[in-house]
Amino acid sequence: MANQLGVLNALDTAKTQWYHFTAIVIAGMGFFTDAYDLFSISLITKLLGCIYYFDALSEKPGTLPHRIAAPVNGVAFCGTLAGQLFFGWLGEKLGRKRVYRLTLMLMVICFIASELSFGKSLDGVMAILCFIR
Repeated sequence: MANQLGVLNALDTAKTQWYHFTAIVIAGMGFFTDAYDLFSISLITKLLGCIYYFDALSEKPGTLPHRIAAPVNGVAFCGTLAGQLFFGWLGEKLGRKRVYRLTLMLMVICFIASELSFGKSLDGVMAILCFIR
């Protein structure tokens, strides 16, 4: 506890430096990308409905069934919460710079995997997308 107070006092008394602006920009970028990710999931579910569940004879053609839309939206929010908690904890253990690199590599790998998602059934494709998410 005393160590934390020392760090907070050092931050309070430090002059504003270029490092402070860099930290603000990096934190702002993380917040923006996270907010964009959660905002875009509603648009993505509409696109998935148009691509995978289009039936011209149905009442609402191109919409995801509720049994599919709920898990897709739920995985987005639960994944965000779990990721923030896990990678925050990992950043404290291994160092933030190393975990930032690891997170970036994981995001690229999962992006490529989601683009290459496959399956014979529509539900299988959605399950793979939710798992990768």
